[in-house]
Amino acid sequence: MPTEQPPFYIGRYLVTGRLGSGGMGVVYLATDERLGRQVAIKRLVKNPSSSSAHLRIRQEALLLAQLNHSNIVQIYDVVEERNDVALVMEYVDGCSLTYWQRERKPGLIQKVRLLKQICSGLSRAHSIGIIHRDLKADNILIDSDNTAKIGDFGIAKNWRETSDLTREQHIAGSWGAMSPEQAQGKPLDNRSDLFSLGVLAYQLLCEQNPFGDCESPYVLVDRIVNSQHPPASKLNPELPGALSQLLDRLLAKDQAQRPLNAASVAAELEAIAASLENRRSGFSGSRTVTITAEDFHRRRQRKPATGRAWIGIAAAVAGLLLTAAALALLLPKISSTSEGKYIALVSPATMPEQSREARLLVQSALNAIKHGLSNRDGLYLVPYSESQALRGQPLERQAQALNAQLLLNPDFSCGPTLCDLSLELIDSEGLFVVAHRSLSLNLNGIKGGFEQTLQQVNYLLPKFPPRDRDPNLSIGEEDYRRYLELETNSFDYRTAEVTEETLDALEELREKAPLFPPIYELYGKLAYDHRYTNRNTDSIERLDKFLAKAPGQIAGTTEVLGARLFLANARYDWQEAGQVLAQLKMIMPDPARYYYMEAVYHHLRGDYDHALNAVDKALAMRTSITHLMQKALTLSYAGDMAAAIPYLQQILEIDGDYTDATSLLAANELDMGRTGETIRLLGTVSPDRLSALDLYNLCTAHYLEKNYVEADHCFDELYIALPSDVEPLLYRAEIARELQQPEKARQLSERVVELNRDREGWDNQLILALAYAQLGQPERAVETLFKIRRDAPDDIYVNHIRAQIYITTEDLVSTKAHIRKTLELGQSPIWYHTSRFAKVCTHSGFADLYKEYPALCPEGIQNTQIARQQKI
Repeated sequence: MPTEQPPFYIGRYLVTGRLGSGGMGVVYLATDERLGRQVAIKRLVKNPSSSSAHLRIRQEALLLAQLNHSNIVQIYDVVEERNDVALVMEYVDGCSLTYWQRERKPGLIQKVRLLKQICSGLSRAHSIGIIHRDLKADNILIDSDNTAKIGDFGIAKNWRETSDLTREQHIAGSWGAMSPEQAQGKPLDNRSDLFSLGVLAYQLLCEQNPFGDCESPYVLVDRIVNSQHPPASKLNPELPGALSQLLDRLLAKDQAQRPLNAASVAAELEAIAASLENRRSGFSGSRTVTITAEDFHRRRQRKPATGRAWIGIAAAVAGLLLTAAALALLLPKISSTSEGKYIALVSPATMPEQSREARLLVQSALNAIKHGLSNRDGLYLVPYSESQALRGQPLERQAQALNAQLLLNPDFSCGPTLCDLSLELIDSEGLFVVAHRSLSLNLNGIKGGFEQTLQQVNYLLPKFPPRDRDPNLSIGEEDYRRYLELETNSFDYRTAEVTEETLDALEELREKAPLFPPIYELYGKLAYDHRYTNRNTDSIERLDKFLAKAPGQIAGTTEVLGARLFLANARYDWQEAGQVLAQLKMIMPDPARYYYMEAVYHHLRGDYDHALNAVDKALAMRTSITHLMQKALTLSYAGDMAAAIPYLQQILEIDGDYTDATSLLAANELDMGRTGETIRLLGTVSPDRLSALDLYNLCTAHYLEKNYVEADHCFDELYIALPSDVEPLLYRAEIARELQQPEKARQLSERVVELNRDREGWDNQLILALAYAQLGQPERAVETLFKIRRDAPDDIYVNHIRAQIYITTEDLVSTKAHIRKTLELGQSPIWYHTSRFAKVCTHSGFADLYKEYPALCPEGIQNTQIARQQKI
């Protein structure tokens, strides 16, 4: 097609002028000389960056051809010449909705009638399965008769189809108008357009975007996903209540809370317009607004107490808890609403002198007991992991911590050929024996020992009959022994090499015993742990293939479903995870256990409100260390670290050796800037019980205290111990930078790029983005960051790294937004007392942030211009 200035021809159409340009093409005014009418022609721009742009404009033609409606821009023709394509469309003699509102000063009834027209056009599109996905004021044209016409279906998509034409590594749509689900890359339906309609209607009726006018795309999307909009009545008190309520429903975060379809919205708007006309009520565009949407969002930002005030609050809460603990050390009783009793299997003390055969037989007997206790009417088994954490403690202390009405205490005594097993059923309140059974197990018949043990459990609990018949172990004797060996040693798998060897062994075992469900459960746990301990995403791909071979007759077992849940969580496939949870809910007898799993699911998604709601339900049924820990963890990630302290202190009152609680306390103290307390707390833990995360926090505490030599040595040792985790190298690079060693810093960052470039997963890509930023490659850093925007959680850790990246790109608006987010989540300003963030104290763009958080800048280094602004 020609490229000269008008006049020229596109097909048989004489181009006479240029109307504008859009994301994919230039729009011309032309004359259809055959029919004697004016038309608008959208021609694809030359050399588009999108490889599929031609296909997309043809898609637009196919879509528009189906949408013959008075409120949709009509298509007349498609012109294709050589490699170019153009749409010939109805010419609308008018202006955009944005211009119409600004220049025409329409009244309220006029606006409502116009919104109804837009709904009519949307309803037509939705009726044939088409969603627009970029509905905004600039894509609505108003003709000379005040008729609204929806245009630019260039990124529309039939949600019943699976075409990938709009998935070129970005989310199609305009940041300020897209729905929460669209911003997060979730599946869309017609209700996504209704959210965008809500944004458009809010702007039309209140003359402001409901999510403010911030220039940063991140801030806008963050508000769309996480923040409530200001009620329309606050920005325009003259709106009828029904209209304000309709806007609230259109802008609901949850699709299910929005109106069902555009037709129902049109009906509501018609009723509102009729009511306004009956009241002869109009609306003037010259009103005075006393609040702006941007002010609303800024005022709603939670400002946690900092410095001594925060510490004082935490100390006060902890003091209240200790006082309560002195009055009553026992956990609350189990909810009387529970339909059954809780029973805990006491973990027997380890006997290092046991032979291999004895260890395997003991493990098999314990598996039989766990199965027998978890499969009974009126009985709920406390997760065995809770019992294992208390191994070796006095029985009275274990009874208190496990918080179950019944205990089953096994005692093994093994010789060369036999193991004697004693089973005591104990009432936990009085610690008296309710019933007792004993048996001898032959070391040469481990499968037979499983069946014998299970039979004795049945004899021990006649009032709680089994729900299902006893299992048939679908595995041979030798293969079962091999499985038990792998299961027994699973807690000792620390290195990547050993874990991968174990996964190999389990794959071989599955080929021999495909109908033995525990194999899938153990594989899922190891693969998931390997993914995060060693940052190895290959293990998740292996898990997917492993589960694909699970026979259909065991697909509904808790073991296979548990492995599927591991897979879905590792892939951030929340839809799949939710479906698996729904299946587990149907077969899990203990509702508290289900609510705990639901809390973990919501926590991993970053939906902390729902996570807290679920864990509260679990706690209402049984207060346990596991549930208390999850509550403290969710509160901490949500930024309410002070509120987490009582739960962590309560855990330590129950079990003073519970290192996970000490670790989280230390991590929270670190986020709050109390580095000395972090070092002290971790110093109370035996070195052999410190996790890799504990060591990481210890190293970071030294770094924040600017003890760079000690921090560098600490991170170096951490990397040697866990070479699959390259984040310590980035800290060493930052330390080298602080010590004016640019060459060393560059080498360390390049090493990270080399190791992480091909690794998948948001955590690996986040580290890669930071490495690019350290190397002075801002474009690569931001590009990598955008790839993970849908998967990475919105927590302190991720936002802190985002701030580090954006400040290197000179995007100070986004930098400030991420810094603010970390501070709102409870992170101490001390984390920004580094040379990389010096601009926070010297650039006027951060003046408002410094005013809210003066501790961001160490005393004496604030820019005088900023200081002056604080005094005004």
